[in-house]
Amino acid sequence: MKRYSKVVWPGFSSAPLPRHIAKVGRNQPCPCGSGKKYKDCHQREGGAFLEKLARQHEKERLRLARQHLKEQGVPWYRRLFYRP
Repeated sequence: MKRYSKVVWPGFSSAPLPRHIAKVGRNQPCPCGSGKKYKDCHQREGGAFLEKLARQHEKERLRLARQHLKEQGVPWYRRLFYRP
Protein backbone atom coordinates (compact mmCIF):
# COMPACT_ATOMS: atom_id res chain seq x y z
CA MET A 1 0.00 0.00 0.00
CA LYS A 2 1.37 3.40 -0.99
CA ARG A 3 1.24 6.30 1.41
CA TYR A 4 0.85 9.71 -0.07
CA SER A 5 2.23 12.70 1.72
CA LYS A 6 0.33 15.93 2.03
CA VAL A 7 1.29 18.52 -0.59
CA VAL A 8 2.23 21.85 0.94
CA TRP A 9 2.59 24.77 -1.44
CA PRO A 10 5.03 27.58 -0.64
CA GLY A 11 3.25 30.38 1.18
CA PHE A 12 0.24 28.22 1.96
CA SER A 13 -0.79 27.39 5.49
CA SER A 14 -3.58 25.09 6.58
CA ALA A 15 -3.93 26.99 9.87
CA PRO A 16 -7.31 28.69 10.31
CA LEU A 17 -7.50 32.40 9.56
CA PRO A 18 -7.76 34.76 12.53
CA ARG A 19 -11.22 36.09 13.42
CA HIS A 20 -11.93 39.66 12.39
CA ILE A 21 -15.34 39.64 14.07
CA ALA A 22 -15.47 39.74 17.86
CA LYS A 23 -16.90 36.73 19.62
CA VAL A 24 -19.42 37.76 22.26
CA GLY A 25 -20.69 35.48 25.02
CA ARG A 26 -24.39 35.37 25.92
CA ASN A 27 -23.94 36.97 29.33
CA GLN A 28 -21.38 39.59 28.33
CA PRO A 29 -22.45 43.22 27.84
CA CYS A 30 -23.76 43.94 24.35
CA PRO A 31 -21.18 45.64 22.11
CA CYS A 32 -23.83 48.18 20.99
CA GLY A 33 -23.31 50.02 24.27
CA SER A 34 -26.83 49.67 25.66
CA GLY A 35 -25.61 48.20 28.96
CA LYS A 36 -27.85 45.13 28.57
CA LYS A 37 -26.62 41.57 28.31
CA TYR A 38 -25.99 40.41 24.74
CA LYS A 39 -28.67 37.69 25.06
CA ASP A 40 -31.31 40.30 25.96
CA CYS A 41 -30.28 42.84 23.35
CA HIS A 42 -28.94 41.66 19.95
CA GLN A 43 -28.42 37.90 20.17
CA ARG A 44 -31.43 37.18 17.94
CA GLU A 45 -29.71 39.01 15.07
CA GLY A 46 -26.61 36.91 15.76
CA GLY A 47 -23.61 37.14 13.47
CA ALA A 48 -25.23 39.69 11.18
CA PHE A 49 -25.21 42.28 13.96
CA LEU A 50 -21.57 41.55 14.83
CA GLU A 51 -20.54 41.77 11.16
CA LYS A 52 -22.34 45.11 10.83
CA LEU A 53 -20.59 46.37 13.95
CA ALA A 54 -17.20 45.23 12.59
CA ARG A 55 -17.83 47.01 9.27
CA GLN A 56 -18.75 50.23 11.08
CA HIS A 57 -15.62 49.98 13.19
CA GLU A 58 -13.45 49.43 10.11
CA LYS A 59 -15.02 52.41 8.29
CA GLU A 60 -14.40 54.65 11.30
CA ARG A 61 -10.80 53.46 11.59
CA LEU A 62 -10.20 54.15 7.89
CA ARG A 63 -11.80 57.60 8.17
CA LEU A 64 -9.56 58.50 11.11
CA ALA A 65 -6.46 57.25 9.29
CA ARG A 66 -7.31 59.33 6.21
CA GLN A 67 -8.00 62.36 8.41
CA HIS A 68 -4.57 61.94 9.97
CA LEU A 69 -2.97 61.79 6.50
CA LYS A 70 -4.86 64.95 5.51
CA GLU A 71 -3.46 66.75 8.54
CA GLN A 72 0.03 65.65 7.49
CA GLY A 73 -0.47 67.22 4.05
CA VAL A 74 -0.74 64.05 1.96
CA PRO A 75 -2.46 64.83 -1.40
CA TRP A 76 -6.08 63.73 -1.85
CA TYR A 77 -5.25 61.26 -4.65
CA ARG A 78 -2.96 59.32 -2.33
CA ARG A 79 -5.50 59.35 0.51
CA LEU A 80 -8.25 58.11 -1.82
CA PHE A 81 -6.77 54.63 -2.25
CA TYR A 82 -5.09 54.41 1.16
CA ARG A 83 -5.58 51.11 3.02
CA PRO A 84 -3.97 50.71 6.45
